[in-house]
Amino acid sequence: MRTLMRNLRYGVRGLGRNRGLTAAVLATLMLGIGATTAIYTVVYAVLIAPLPYPHPEQLVMVWSKINGGRNGMSAGDFVAWREQNKTFQQMVAFTGRSFNLATQEEPEQIDGLLASPGWLSMQGIPLLMGRDFLPEEGVPEETRRSS
Repeated sequence: MRTLMRNLRYGVRGLGRNRGLTAAVLATLMLGIGATTAIYTVVYAVLIAPLPYPHPEQLVMVWSKINGGRNGMSAGDFVAWREQNKTFQQMVAFTGRSFNLATQEEPEQIDGLLASPGWLSMQGIPLLMGRDFLPEEGVPEETRRSS
């Protein structure tokens, strides 16, 4: 124990004599520790942490594949896939979109989402008021009129 204390005192005295080297060593240590922490944080968030949805292990994303690339699908294709589905518990469709919002000051363009009924419950988003869309509200209007 006595040797350890002598070595520590000697090390601290040496660091006090070479202040420039001490500052460089401390800066290097801080940058190294910070970079390592940042990398492990990203790895955990992207690869390890569970998705913030109920039963994330059951979520699957499907899309059409044309000429080797991922492509969106038409509403008709989605309805056909959903009607013929025997594998998935639920199928919902969504697409991003921008909307014009008019206020008294000036119009504004906002990003939004068009989604079929069931999107909110699949994502585990609780409704604060009202109800979710019913399945029949996701059927095209022409189909509702003809039946």
